[in-house]
Amino acid sequence: MGSRHTRVSTETVFELVEPDGTAPVDVGLTYDTRDPYSVAMELEIRTSHRPSVWVVSRGMLAEGLLVPTGLGNVQITPATPEFVLLQLGADDEQASLWMSLPEIEEFLESTYDVVPIGEEDQWWEVDDMVRRLLEAA
Repeated sequence: MGSRHTRVSTETVFELVEPDGTAPVDVGLTYDTRDPYSVAMELEIRTSHRPSVWVVSRGMLAEGLLVPTGLGNVQITPATPEFVLLQLGADDEQASLWMSLPEIEEFLESTYDVVPIGEEDQWWEVDDMVRRLLEAA
């Protein structure tokens, strides 16, 4: 098991695809060893000060850089040599965002420095996870 928990965070900008162009979306990406399989994305459209947080699988995010992946509310598709398309949806609301491929690759590499692929299970703390689940209930 990992002995010291850590977080890896970065700030970036995605581009929201709109009918008449794109709009910048400030994004905070966070990887926490307490949840070693996931990446949290906090998105905030600059005209709105209400962030939206999406949690995606780290493996799915990495796979989506290479091949289309995801079903339902989160889909990631490589689009160009520089960009990946992130599609988010909940109920009747849908959003498509351009993500910089090099920035996402760099962020993922920094998470692999903390928890290499295949070693995520060494960071699970079952007692802590059960406590958090009970607190949320």
